[in-house]
Amino acid sequence: MSLSKLCQNSIKILCSNNGSLHYEDLRRKISDSNSVSDLNLTTILSNRQLFTIVRGTENKVSESELTLDSRIIATTVIRLCKDYPNKKCQDCGELHLCRFFIFGNCKYAEGSNTCKHSHDIQDSHNWKIIRVNELQELNVNELRILLLQNDPSLLPEVCLHYNRGGENLRFGSCSHKLTCNKFHICSYFISGICRFGAQCRRSHSFRDDDTSALLKKFSLDHNVLHNLLLIYQNRNHIKQVLSTPGEDMKAVPRSPFTSPQRNADTEEICLYFIRKHCSFKGKCTQVHFSLPYRWQICKETWQDFPNMEEIELAFCDPNNITSSGPTCINFETMTCESHQVRRLSTPSSVTKPPHYILTTEWLWYMKNAFGKWTEYGSQDQVHVTSADLENVYLANSSDEVLIGEFNERLSFKEMCQKDKLSERTNGVRRRPRFISEQDVEKKLQSKVQLAQRQASACEPKNIPENWDKSALPEMGYKRIQLSQSSEEYKKIQTLFQGSMQSSTIQKIDRIQNLSLWEIFQWQKEQMKKRNGEHNVNEQFLFHGIRDQSIVNAICYQNFDWGSFAQDGTLYGKGRYFAKDASCSIFDLYSDSATNVNIMFMARVLVGQFTEGQSSYYRPPSKDGTTHNLYDSCVNCTKDPSVFVIFEKYQIYPEYVIEYTNNSM
Repeated sequence: MSLSKLCQNSIKILCSNNGSLHYEDLRRKISDSNSVSDLNLTTILSNRQLFTIVRGTENKVSESELTLDSRIIATTVIRLCKDYPNKKCQDCGELHLCRFFIFGNCKYAEGSNTCKHSHDIQDSHNWKIIRVNELQELNVNELRILLLQNDPSLLPEVCLHYNRGGENLRFGSCSHKLTCNKFHICSYFISGICRFGAQCRRSHSFRDDDTSALLKKFSLDHNVLHNLLLIYQNRNHIKQVLSTPGEDMKAVPRSPFTSPQRNADTEEICLYFIRKHCSFKGKCTQVHFSLPYRWQICKETWQDFPNMEEIELAFCDPNNITSSGPTCINFETMTCESHQVRRLSTPSSVTKPPHYILTTEWLWYMKNAFGKWTEYGSQDQVHVTSADLENVYLANSSDEVLIGEFNERLSFKEMCQKDKLSERTNGVRRRPRFISEQDVEKKLQSKVQLAQRQASACEPKNIPENWDKSALPEMGYKRIQLSQSSEEYKKIQTLFQGSMQSSTIQKIDRIQNLSLWEIFQWQKEQMKKRNGEHNVNEQFLFHGIRDQSIVNAICYQNFDWGSFAQDGTLYGKGRYFAKDASCSIFDLYSDSATNVNIMFMARVLVGQFTEGQSSYYRPPSKDGTTHNLYDSCVNCTKDPSVFVIFEKYQIYPEYVIEYTNNSM
């Protein structure tokens, strides 16, 4: 059997067995009809575009890193076209099929009514895509399984607000409650790693009333419903492997919040709340707490330690492995007796502009030959600083990297530094700089006093000429309504109505937020330095908002990544902006019932871009390194119409457009 035919057969067998099999089972099923060698089978399985591998723990296959119990998951890059059938779309490279046909129960599939959306996988458009991807051996049911576990836009995601908890066990901290379009189900259960089992306070069932009501909207057929948990687990494995290129999964599935990037969206403490003014309030997915750190112990639910500052002080000392006092915490295993312990914190200081206060300054230490912990960048460790290591760690948390002038190897996984010549190993520790509750209050007070002194001493720099200088608040923002006769209004009106002729603008407000503007200018300078001679490529782009309750929050603290539902995942997990206003409705989770619509027109630094993928949590590398990244992702590089931004400092929300649709 040729390798090409073996590859097609393997995909068909996997899809006919609910999307995945252990290696031993896959080999046996293939051998039932054709003999196949381990060498040939492992060769075709190395194609990461077609197969995702979760390595097991049993005996290895000959001449391979795979084990007999490695899980093999069918993977594909093809997706359903989001623009079909509402817009004209030709040769887009994505399938033009009815979404409910893929779910398995389109109500127009039988009887006198005929669905206006295609159910034909063999029409000229769809069959071309299927053949190019060598999936022509799959029947409809097998293709259905393949798409459901690969296309992130088909099935609902898990609600992070629900999983963040709260006093309400049914809804957690989700403000949408019964109208939420995401699953209220335990994220650890759906990933296969919930340690509480039946004792977990979050739902472990797709049959709960709220989850069942949401599933009814999707009309999933019986086979899909029966295997829904496996589909989600396969989705999770595929997503994790795609987000760490070149690596297979370990035997035990990782938590959705394992890496620093993943943790940032769900278990970071909100900087705005500490400063007493998070405008997103209950919609914010970050943790609201009064200190830049929070120590908790898991006893059925996460509970705060009473002596939090005392624990933090002990943790900040690199000499300590455990805390003292009545509750002894092991900082290496993060346990207290038999209970799991966690430390939540504000974002790392290296990820924010220099003037941000109450970020967490992480310090890196190495144990020298005399058993003394010395900070990197001190007299004994002059070749690399804590800030240098922190930046590398956030990008390479599971890797081994070379540092310093002598190219010592530092393993973040083992937390040790190895001398290149002698192979001597020295321990490494990452601990925060201590800040007390009293220090927090002093920093907050000094920040307010500094802002007041700057406001009274002189006019801030770099204010745009068109701004109203009499409406510049010391903190926050002002919305200035534009006159319909002004050139500024007419310019925005022309750009908006270029694709929204059937809509009527009610008013346009200019957002004057000096803090966001200065951060935006700072980011522009950083991009100029980073890109060398390349332009930062600043563009005016649109973003539609259906949930009007977050509009003022965006004006105040920008499109905050940790504060409301993500726009989509087709080209990456960031904020989506469009050249045309008509293509800019990205806010999919809405509870607004008003007829007045909201659209932002923002300045966006798109910089150097590349085509996006659904697995991206940040732009990919330009040259294979972990630091030289693209600035944004797009739907196509030749003439992009959609831009995905992963860093909010590249955005300044400049105008709020209120409009109505004439057809309503």
